This record gives sequence, C-alpha cells and structure tokens, in this order.
Amino acid sequence: MGPPMGLPMASQMGPPMAPPAAPYDGWASGYNGGHVMVGGVRPNHLMPGSYVQTNKVPAYIVCPHCRQQVLTKVKTRSSARTFVAAAAIFTVYWPLAFVPFVARPLKKKVHFCTRCGRNIGKVVTVTPAYAAAARSKAAVLLGVRGLTTAPPSRAPAAARGDAAPPGTRSDPAAAAPDADAAAGPLLRPNSTLALGQLSMAKLATAWAVYRTCSSARLVRAAPALLRLFERLRVSWLSNAVVRRTFFAWFCAGENEREIVQTMRRLKDSRIGSILDFSAEADLPEDGHAAADSDSARAQANVKADALAKEYFHGMHMASQVPHAFAAVKVTGLADPEVLFRLSMPYARVRDAFAAADHDADGRIDFTQFRDAVLPAMPGGARVASPSGLFSMVDANGDGQVDWVDVQMALGLDNPLARPLYLRSAGAAGEYGALESDIEDYERMIARTRAVIQQAAAKSVRVMVDAEHSYFQPMIDHVALVMQREFNAAASQTLVYNTYQMYRADALQRMTDDYERAAREGWRFAAKLVRGAYMELERSRAAELGYASPINPTLEATHAMYNRATEQLLGHIARAQQAGAVPPSLFVATHNNASIELVLQRIRALGIDNANEPVMFGQLLGMQDATSYALAEAGAPIYKYVPYGTLDEVMPYLIRRAQENSAVAGAIRAEASSVMAEIRRRLLGRAPAQQQQHHHQAQPRPQPQQPGAAPASESASA
Repeated sequence: MGPPMGLPMASQMGPPMAPPAAPYDGWASGYNGGHVMVGGVRPNHLMPGSYVQTNKVPAYIVCPHCRQQVLTKVKTRSSARTFVAAAAIFTVYWPLAFVPFVARPLKKKVHFCTRCGRNIGKVVTVTPAYAAAARSKAAVLLGVRGLTTAPPSRAPAAARGDAAPPGTRSDPAAAAPDADAAAGPLLRPNSTLALGQLSMAKLATAWAVYRTCSSARLVRAAPALLRLFERLRVSWLSNAVVRRTFFAWFCAGENEREIVQTMRRLKDSRIGSILDFSAEADLPEDGHAAADSDSARAQANVKADALAKEYFHGMHMASQVPHAFAAVKVTGLADPEVLFRLSMPYARVRDAFAAADHDADGRIDFTQFRDAVLPAMPGGARVASPSGLFSMVDANGDGQVDWVDVQMALGLDNPLARPLYLRSAGAAGEYGALESDIEDYERMIARTRAVIQQAAAKSVRVMVDAEHSYFQPMIDHVALVMQREFNAAASQTLVYNTYQMYRADALQRMTDDYERAAREGWRFAAKLVRGAYMELERSRAAELGYASPINPTLEATHAMYNRATEQLLGHIARAQQAGAVPPSLFVATHNNASIELVLQRIRALGIDNANEPVMFGQLLGMQDATSYALAEAGAPIYKYVPYGTLDEVMPYLIRRAQENSAVAGAIRAEASSVMAEIRRRLLGRAPAQQQQHHHQAQPRPQPQQPGAAPASESASA
C-alpha cells in the first residue's frame, strides 16, 4: 500500500538521520526521532493506529480494524450535528457566525485507514520509545503475530524472490491458522475496502451509474437516444453527461496523466492493471463493402498503422507501473472485411471436419479428408494431388489426422497452404479470400509482431482480446502464431489468448490449442471469460439463418466455464509436480461462485501460486468488493483499465451498461452499498466491522448472465 498523495516512501527520502543513542524497533522503518502520531483512545490504552509520520518520512504500523500495515489519510469532516449546531449559532448568536474560531470546533479531523476506510480514532502525540512499547502491548492484546512497522512491498514477496515475513498473508502458517477457518469460504468480498477510499464525488458518480444501469428500459433505449441527440446537433449535452458518469466510472481517462494515475492508484491497493485502448472495429452496418477499391484498402491500412502506433504508446504507459498487462484487439490491426473473409474458411473447414468424424474420436482418414474437408476450402477443388496434401497434414504418417494436425499444416502462416483460402476467379458469393487479403494478412501479422516486440521490450504482458464470432477464427490464429513466437523462449509467459465460454465450441477450441502448444513446444496461456456479445451474436444468427454460436442456457455457460478452469488447474498442478513450466490461467470473471471454486481447487491441488500461474481479473468500476478482497488476501488480481477518447470508447460504455442491466438484482445491490456509504459519511457514523453486501461469498451465489459479462476486454462474469 503506497503512501498518500504527496507523501514519498521512506526509501525515496535519501539517507536517514543518524539513529538515536538508544535504538528502538521502529528505526529500520524510517523513524528518525521526534514525535510520532499514533491512533488511539488515550496514551495509556493506546491501540495500534495507521498513521506514522516524522519529518515527512512515513512509516507503517497496524490498523486496529483490518490489522494491515497501512498509512491513513486525514480528512476534515462535518457531521449532521455540525450543521445543526451551526444553524443554532447563526440563529441565536448570529454575529458570532462570522468569527472563524467559532466554526472551527464544529469540524473534526478524522483519520481513516487507506486500506479498509475505517475511522482510526483520536490522534495522540507520543515519543518513539513510547510508540514502540504501545505497539508491543497492542500486539499482545490483539493477538497480532509478527507485528512490525516495516512498510509492505508493492509486489508480492514471492514475486520478488523474497521470503515472506511471518504473520503476513503470504505466510502459509498465517493463511490457515486453524481448521475452522480453512473450512469456510476463501472469498470474502467486502464493500468497505472498495468504497472506503472513494471521495464523495466518486461515490455519487457510482450511485448514478448503478441506478441508471438498473433500468433495463433506459439502457435499451440509450443507443437510440444518443443517435437522436446527434441528429439534433446537441450531442455535446449527452457527451457531457456520459463523460461525467459512465466514462468517469468505467474508464481510466483520455490522456497519459489520467491513465497512469489510475493505474498507480490501483497498484497502491495491490491491484494490477490491464491497459486497454477501447476503440473497436466491426463490419459495416450496411453490409459488406465491395471487395474493394485500392483507395478503400489503402485507407484501412492507414487506420491500422495508426492503431499500431497507439498500441506502442499504450505499452509505454503500461510500463510505468510494474507487472502490468496491455490488451490488443486484432480487428483494429487489419480491415474487418479482410478478417471476415479469412475467417470464413476456418469456420467451414472446422464444421466439415466435425461432420466427417463419424465415430467422434477426433480423427479422420484420407477418404474423409478428401471427401469432406478439402471441398470445404475455397481452393480445395484446385488441389492436384489430395493424397500429397494429406501426407503433409499427416505428420506422423499413421494414416489419420486430428484437428490440431490440420491447423498446424494448413494455417495461413504456411505459405504453401494459402492458395486453399483463395476464391476461384469469377466465383459468385463472398466465400474465400482475395489475393489482396493475403497481402493484408501479412501486414497484420507484421503489425501485431511489432506491437508485441514493443511490449516485450517494456516488460509488459499482452492479452489478445476475443471479439465477434465471425472474426474469432482469425483472431485465434493470430494469437496462436504470436504465442508460438513469443512464449517459447521468454523468461515469462508473454502472450495470452482469450476464450469466451458462452461459445458452444469454446472448451474444445481451448483443449485443441493446449494440445498444439504441447506439440510445438511453447507455453500455453489463456484468459477465460464468459462473453460480451451475446445479444449481437444471437440477433445476427437469427437474421442470417444460421445456428447461434452461443450456449443455449445460462447453466451450460457456467458449467463450461468451471470445466475449463478445472481442466487448466489440473494441467498446472501436474506440471508443477513434474518440475515443468506450467501453463498460465487468467480467471476473468465477476461470478463469485467461479472465483471461490478456483480458490478451493488451488488449495486442494496444492498449486504453488508464487509465480502467479493463476490470476484473477475484473473490469474497472465493476465488482470492486471482490477485487479488493482478493487483493487483501494476497491473490494476484488485475483490473481491466479501458482508455481512449469518449467517441472511441462509446461502444464499450454502451456494452457495460447493457451487461449491468442484465443482472439488475446485483446492480441494485451495488447501488444500495454505495448509498449506505454516502449516508454513513453524511451522518458521521463509523463503518461496520464487516460491511458486506450481496457479494459475500456463499456456497452457491446467484450466478450472473453469461452475456452480461464482458469478454473481449473484460474480466467478465
């Protein structure tokens, strides 16, 4: 936990003064003599406070509420009694109302813990020796083991290679003090941790956003309303409202200063960041563009080059905060029309392979390949020697191939296979790629490679976002090519692919990609989400008359998500037992039941998470109670941090509102928690010991909608 704004860490203050003649235990933490302010009731019954400062050199002691080593922030607040007293003074002794010293006693300085947000109590001034004795006495009274004044590191001890100090949350002995504690839920979300450090303005913004999202009718009408404001030429009004509400709550900012400040604020709470430039690309609303003029193609490549430069800047910003991620959207690095034309053959060939696999063992022979798979490819009819092509696919020569063999041999990254993706000259319809599409594919690969090389140079990890299903085959292809190139020899896993578990084929695709990683010898890394485009996918499928790619029920999505996490956790445990490098799993979800299941399985399988093979994530502005609780427990937790101009992120903001409205009960509970915090501050009440709302982990929390959870940029539910 970092110091408050304007307070540098002790290590940044230069060499300390010489220690006093009689050393005391606080010296190593930055004490340099003089007086120490410690929260407590009175000096002879001093409780451990949270604010220690001498000569502008901060040090840490333990908050009596959350028992964490933190700093405090001091606020001057007026309670309801203040306003009543002021009114009485003005009514009876109105001349005195203009005397400054009369109003001064009506306000009180309150010291709040920056970790849990609770009132520390009164502040007393004591000598350093007395402070040390008081801390020792409080440690005995509170039963705090290993009480120390050493400031906590911003990174987990294991990540730095340090031994965890006794009594900290990374110490196994402290993590499970007794069997009863171990038997309870591991996830205990607490809204106090998340809301306690927000200003009143931020709380008001959060309440307005949550209340708006709880109205499904208003959210459904939002896109039409925004278009109406634009037609009436008063979009400045709607933009001003959105900028001060949804944009302020869900996005980090529009410029580097705002973005980095948001990331550092999260880092001070032990929450990492996944920086995401939230501009999105899709097919034209009026159908596919005519395959196309040179000028339109050149314009698309100029836009893609500009986005690549923006990603370079994003890597620079992400590198300013240690251990950060950056998200990349492949649809912005090429013309969406090109991605669509290149993705269609992948999807059809996969369907043809599944249809040819009559015994469902995942393998087909030459006859099935020739009669089913080859005709599904746009250039399959032009193959002069199908048996020769099959021999290239059948690497081990056993006469049978699986889908991984087909992917590895017939992907666009193999120049010999590219003619199979080209449509025949004069062919009707839109199936198959153009010659120019292959050139644009090579440009897209070059841009993506340059972006990830920049990330590697800046020590930033990259997440390739999942997007619409009609682009996803090519997005997966690009992600796999980059993983093969950058996850093989890197000191850490650099590139993660995203799997949307609301897709009916998601688990099988993930399984195939894991097998491909094993065969090609690179490190598999997956971010699991539920999905963000459910409404669009279903409406498009109904409009064009094909089967929806989305799971038929919510329960099917939950089951698939949990099976996928269980499968990867098993791979991680077995790799660690064998002394091998494990795959990486990023659990991107707002569903507390899934998080609790993963935490329990990590414990049951004995997974060592010191090097973070398992991480968690949520979206900025969503499920903060869970995020801060995971950070408090020492789990690797990240927030998806979108940024961009308001026009660029507007589709993202609309989708956030739609996702929240789909879980109206949960979002109303969020609004209630925010309002409770606002009332508490206005009335000057102390926060409850454990102010928990609907996020409190239970054996079976109410699940959330699969489409209501962000996928592409998300840490989705």
